[in-house]
Amino acid sequence: MTSVARVRAASYITRTGPRGRELLVFDYPSAPDAGTHLPGGGVEPGERPDAAAMREAVEETGIRGSLELHGVVGVQQGTYNTGAPRISIYFHLATDEPRDAWTHTMVGDDGAWDTGLPIRCRFVPLAEAADLLRTSWHHQEEFVGALG
Repeated sequence: MTSVARVRAASYITRTGPRGRELLVFDYPSAPDAGTHLPGGGVEPGERPDAAAMREAVEETGIRGSLELHGVVGVQQGTYNTGAPRISIYFHLATDEPRDAWTHTMVGDDGAWDTGLPIRCRFVPLAEAADLLRTSWHHQEEFVGALG
């Protein structure tokens, strides 16, 4: 029996900062082997994927700046580490977030491994983002080049 793929919405959140074009990424200080990530998570039943991307960005990073949707930059099919299928839709969001770095407590689904964990959010130069994102198992670096 084939399982239905879970749809995820992930976001490349950019801003123009002190070092030029920057991307928001985060790490788990308590789980350094988990790598560097973009905000993203499951699309709830009846929820639009773009709305899920905005919701997940706020829940996962605590971003306070405005968020403006700039469209879809890519769609990726893959599997979770459990082997379950997933489809990830990657959005480009722009922000005017003034903070360069901050710590936020992850908000997520009950029972999710990272719910309640502190995460370290930071903006990195866009030119450095792909190498950092290669450290996560989602291959979130795949569409960095589509950001311009």
